[in-house]
Amino acid sequence: MGSEPRPLSRTPPFRRPSGPDLFVRGIVVAAVLALALAGSARAQVRPDSTRAVPQPPRPDSLVADSLARQDSIAAADSVFYNLPRVGGDRAVGWDQGVWEWAYEELLTQGAVTLAELVAEVPGVTTLLGGDYGNPVGFTAFGLGGGRLRIFRDGFEVMPVEGGVPDLARVGLVGIRSVRLERNPGEIVIRMESLEYEDPRPYSLVEAGTGDLNTNIFRGTFAMPRALRGSVAVGLERTDSRGARGDAAGNRTGTWLRYQLHRGDDAGLAVDFHRMGTETQVDAFASPVTRTDLTVRGRARLAPGLVGEAYWGRSTHTVEDVRDIYAEEGGRQSQVGARAAWETGPFSAEGAYRHFGGDGLPSARLDLSVGGEDRGVGGFAADYQRASWPETTTSGKRIRVWTRPFMGLSVFGSWESGTAGARTGPLTTPLPPDTSAEASAVDSAAAALPLFRVTDRKATRVGARWSWRGLGLAGARLEVEADSLLPLGFAPDQGGPVVAGGTRTGWEAWARLPTFLGALSLQGSYQTWDEAWPYLPKRSYQGALVYHKTFLESGNFEWWWTLGVRGHDPMTVRVLAEGSAQGGDGEEAPLELASVPFYQNWYARMEARIVTVRIFIGWENFAIRRNLQDFPGQFLPITRAVYGLRWTMWN
Repeated sequence: MGSEPRPLSRTPPFRRPSGPDLFVRGIVVAAVLALALAGSARAQVRPDSTRAVPQPPRPDSLVADSLARQDSIAAADSVFYNLPRVGGDRAVGWDQGVWEWAYEELLTQGAVTLAELVAEVPGVTTLLGGDYGNPVGFTAFGLGGGRLRIFRDGFEVMPVEGGVPDLARVGLVGIRSVRLERNPGEIVIRMESLEYEDPRPYSLVEAGTGDLNTNIFRGTFAMPRALRGSVAVGLERTDSRGARGDAAGNRTGTWLRYQLHRGDDAGLAVDFHRMGTETQVDAFASPVTRTDLTVRGRARLAPGLVGEAYWGRSTHTVEDVRDIYAEEGGRQSQVGARAAWETGPFSAEGAYRHFGGDGLPSARLDLSVGGEDRGVGGFAADYQRASWPETTTSGKRIRVWTRPFMGLSVFGSWESGTAGARTGPLTTPLPPDTSAEASAVDSAAAALPLFRVTDRKATRVGARWSWRGLGLAGARLEVEADSLLPLGFAPDQGGPVVAGGTRTGWEAWARLPTFLGALSLQGSYQTWDEAWPYLPKRSYQGALVYHKTFLESGNFEWWWTLGVRGHDPMTVRVLAEGSAQGGDGEEAPLELASVPFYQNWYARMEARIVTVRIFIGWENFAIRRNLQDFPGQFLPITRAVYGLRWTMWN
């Protein structure tokens, strides 16, 4: 049986104010807050050195005892705690293939989604199923299912719909840092939640609007001292009427956290994350919600040694009434422990995780060691092992790099291993149906492979030269894979597994300063001897980047970027129309679908005035009308968004 026609009432109206209405409301709220904070502006503004700051007179009526008592109260009010960090700073840079965004950089970058944040990483290809509310993925080096791992505070955000997590349902609210490790054999994203840096209650409001009735809101509120511990909450929502104006969609996320502290050396945290998506694109389920609940305890066990134990559960809920989604949805559980040790320039980290749920490994072990000497260089080594039903996968990786000598440094990496991935979504079994038609459907579904294993080897060797702000780097790449899996999320779910092979390529990166010290030209280029699915033959990025802080007080800061991202035509792991798939999908000759040449010119501007940031963003201002990452799923022709971000205390 085919899917039923989509009833108009299946997805309720989005019940949102129009873009102008929402922005006007935001301006009104901002004005009220500005008036309320006007009296305390001195606390927010750092004085210029040319202006004397008057000191309040000391009341003569205060006696010594009352002064001492006030001092003790102020000291008590200044006390706040954080859970100890598991793991410390690690090497970051194009050489190591590692990028990291700290909290201030996340605000400056202005990304609405995780995919937008990593879109400008060299060699990364984003894969959008459409506008906001539709599935989102990304890849590099042609990686497929099982080769993208996401961690949030040590909890692994496992896939619930295929071989990789759908980034549309992984939010950024409440996140203080994001680290991306772009390895030829695996991509790893590590997200860390908000920490407290001040005893006062903290608020961050991000609101914007723009073309296509786009509305953006993200709000965070944290109380470092509440309910005998600390409390933080967050809400984010993004909606739009779609690429062509007739396919509305939205994302709505919630974050709640409560922590109990035993000084800065131990604590207990409960985190709740929920992200739901809705879309009017018929090709994808809607509404869909992902919920993650975690409970973790963390303690400093010895100088330089921190340990953690946690339990977590992920729920995948699909409310689409169409028959093909009747069984989709379910739960996963996860329990684990990890520890990190640091001493001088060396560090080590280990984690063991046990999973419960279909299509997941029963257990997974991750180990890593590393070190860096300022006079010589550094290294990082990783090992992982996963136990799957009837098989085991494992992988190993090592990276090394030298410190610059006369501006020149060299680096290299090698990795080898297997990885497994589910190729279908979580499902909830329905009561058995004895009808002949239902039995035939069940038999056909049972014949489809739900789990795959791939083997991959890769090397990356290169050099970098730096001199007075000038940076030039290049690396030779080689990747060997026995097979290529689909990502397994909605756009390529059920896609074929295709034969692998060996690919060699080059990538380069450059930073060129200009006569204006605050302005630089940055870019990257990657090329391969032959394309692969999800790996275009050539891809590139380039941008003019400006950043300068004005005034001696530092109260005015200005950023702007004018850039371009693009790649050659690309095949995707979706069968082309009319291509037949026989047997297990590997024996019959297959023809994969492809998408045309991609090029997106974009611009961003942000100005910070004390703690208020005004931003403007413009995507695809060259108005290319055929941008798509999957056949027929068009991206917005162009869109401008503007708004503000406001950080407030107390």
